Amino acid sequence: MPPNDERPFDSRPHFVIPYWNSTDLTKPGDDGDVRPVPANKAVWYLCESIHASPYQPGQQLDVTVDIANYGGANTPSIAQVTVWWSDPTAGFVVGPDNLIGYRTVDVPPRGGRNTTLVMSKVIPPSAPNHICLLARVSHQYDRAGVVVDPVNDRHWAQRNLVAAAAQPGVPVVLPFLVGNPFQETTEFLVLAKQVREAHFEALANAVGGQPIFAEAQLTVSDREDGRGEDRLRLTLEPGEQRRLYVSIGLANRIDRGQFAPFEVSQQREGDETPAGGLGFIING
Repeated sequence: MPPNDERPFDSRPHFVIPYWNSTDLTKPGDDGDVRPVPANKAVWYLCESIHASPYQPGQQLDVTVDIANYGGANTPSIAQVTVWWSDPTAGFVVGPDNLIGYRTVDVPPRGGRNTTLVMSKVIPPSAPNHICLLARVSHQYDRAGVVVDPVNDRHWAQRNLVAAAAQPGVPVVLPFLVGNPFQETTEFLVLAKQVREAHFEALANAVGGQPIFAEAQLTVSDREDGRGEDRLRLTLEPGEQRRLYVSIGLANRIDRGQFAPFEVSQQREGDETPAGGLGFIING
């Protein structure tokens, strides 16, 4: 821990679902104090601490979650970990129907880590070909925020990545959900854009293949035909979800073994920090 850190004298846990590890042994990895999730360190919709078995609708999905504890106690604390699944979504609204499981895990203090036991659920056959995972860690003395906010709250994390194959000259149109996790009616801005090159390595490690920059026309709309702009403004009531579509029209061919990454973010109007989002990779 940094020498000026006061947490060694605080017996409360300081849990985090880490988004990144540190290659510098003199510095901690993701201790939860750097939020929003910094774009130069991590892909905020692809938490590396959420692990899942291969997914297929109608089959059992197994999930584990890595938890870190930067509290200053001398004994482990019990982390309470919950995992949900959902259709591809930029803004999460959680419910009991999508619960995968709940586990407790002892996590040593002062930067210690541990991994939950497996949480399993048979995902309904009606589920889409790609789903998103959401995880939360909490404790009576270190509670998670009530708002589902993986970008800003160290207690929440998401793993949201959708893959699709491209056909030359045919735009790829993919459905996804937006949702309002806040307790008041909120105006949102939904944006579609290229993934920054700094995130290529993390995506390649997650899915394999060679990421490339591919020129494309991107639109977001509530129309399945893909007509629209690269941004959409909408107002959602508390807990409301709405289906939107992202259209990705590639200008160039993608070779086998390559993929082009794009992302959709959802943010409150006037706030540049994402409230959530997801990634899309188009395979050659």
